[in-house]
Amino acid sequence: MDHNHNHGGPDDMEMLCPMQMSFHGGTCEIILFPSWATTEVGQFIGAWIGFFLMAVLYEGLKFYREVLAQRERKPCSEPASEKKSIRHHLTNKLHIVQSLLHLLQVSVSYVLMLIIMLFNLWLCLAIVTGAALGYYIFGWIRQSTIDANECCN
Repeated sequence: MDHNHNHGGPDDMEMLCPMQMSFHGGTCEIILFPSWATTEVGQFIGAWIGFFLMAVLYEGLKFYREVLAQRERKPCSEPASEKKSIRHHLTNKLHIVQSLLHLLQVSVSYVLMLIIMLFNLWLCLAIVTGAALGYYIFGWIRQSTIDANECCN
């Protein structure tokens, strides 16, 4: 009995789609996990669309966090001398939401970075064009509605 034969394990995928450490094209990729391999063009196109949309939504998430931060700022008429406890700041609902959104933003950014590190030109293009479209969609709103020099909106 041959015990050295691998029966469909992760090594089979690595042989089918070897990791390349330079930019390359192609549709055969192991994406993040050995079980997530794009061995067919349709699977790769689905992954491409998913990462494109993830990059667009990442830009939207960054914009949304800026909007929330703007809402958190004190209005000009509110006295700045009013001191609040650390507990108040740590239990503030907006701060908790911001912290969770920050966790999501960091997580998504690292996933996108790991996809870039696959060095697949097509997946890199998905992320770069998705980020560009996301900035195009959300960037003009950011510039026109949030002015850091203005304290009251």
